[in-house]
Amino acid sequence: MPFLQKDIAMNYQIFSPFSNRISTLIAFLLSVALAWFGLSAPLSYFFLLGFIFPIIISMRLHRLNETGTAYTLTENSHWTIYIYGFPTQEQRAVLKNPCFWSSDRIKQFFVRCFVAKTLMQCASIAILAQDFIKPERTTPMLVMIALPVLLCLLYAVSKSTYMLYLIMTNKWQCESLVTETGSVWYQGFLETEGVRQPLFSRLL
Repeated sequence: MPFLQKDIAMNYQIFSPFSNRISTLIAFLLSVALAWFGLSAPLSYFFLLGFIFPIIISMRLHRLNETGTAYTLTENSHWTIYIYGFPTQEQRAVLKNPCFWSSDRIKQFFVRCFVAKTLMQCASIAILAQDFIKPERTTPMLVMIALPVLLCLLYAVSKSTYMLYLIMTNKWQCESLVTETGSVWYQGFLETEGVRQPLFSRLL
């Protein structure tokens, strides 16, 4: 997704296409197949969390960049794409972790984002319940298929809720960053089992 930073247009990528992960592609195709049987919740989840949510985050960060209240760390990533069957090298700027002017602002941003993510996941559960409102559609086979889908959705909600709890209770780390111009920004990290990860990697 294109971002403008210091009047330079960048090819900005914040989420991987389905083709970059075979497991994700298989899950997406399975969701499409389930939609044919009347189970639209998995496909709705992919649409909400795999498409709408990243766009919302992208637009929000773009706006914060324009107003100077956020600073995005990026790294260049080289991709091979195929145009009319011919391989072409492409360079993209991939977002690593957004920085803000204070730890409180980091907390506010990620709390709002995880609340929005949780609500979208709950909306997928509501769509799953909607699929069973009509009694004539509730077949034993559909129930057997819907049960693991419900468990997966509940697991996703629990992960987002747990991250929301960690952020709200300040169980994360704040690190300062000094840019080349001398401005000071702050970014958030989470350390689990000795592995240190940016908070942004847990969001998308």
